[in-house]
Amino acid sequence: MRMPHNYSFLIRVSLLLAFANSILTGILTWLVWRHAAEVPLWGQKSINSHLFLTSFTMSFVLSALASYLTQRALRKRKIMSLHWHLKNQTILDRLPAGIFPRSFILGLMGSCYASLLVYLLNLYSVMQLQVSEFFRLNFVFSVWLAAGVCVLSIYRALGSPYRK
Repeated sequence: MRMPHNYSFLIRVSLLLAFANSILTGILTWLVWRHAAEVPLWGQKSINSHLFLTSFTMSFVLSALASYLTQRALRKRKIMSLHWHLKNQTILDRLPAGIFPRSFILGLMGSCYASLLVYLLNLYSVMQLQVSEFFRLNFVFSVWLAAGVCVLSIYRALGSPYRK
């Protein structure tokens, strides 16, 4: 059985952008902490500041890219728009219809995810990590964050009217 075009597009774009985000975040992490032995949880150069900065910026950029790619695929008729009435559906429909306002809101969502991760690290009294441990944690976090942001962006863009 063949997968519908919208689902295959969603999976392809989400995986591609999650992979690109993990590579870019990995390079950034390596550049910042390549000479350090440990990464502290708090401080100016810390897990906290790194996660908040990368979570917001990467979520914003990924949302804008996913929305742009979705609108381009809709214009070329490679995928079909969703035909639901946006006033009475899910909370996803409350995201802004425009690319940049939506990207800003999803950037804030990325910051919320980062604060949750920092809270959990603090809750379990993890005050520092070895660079290799932080690299692995950041890799997993960046993949999940990118996948979530891309799925939300694509679904919202599928339900938004676009200009020809």
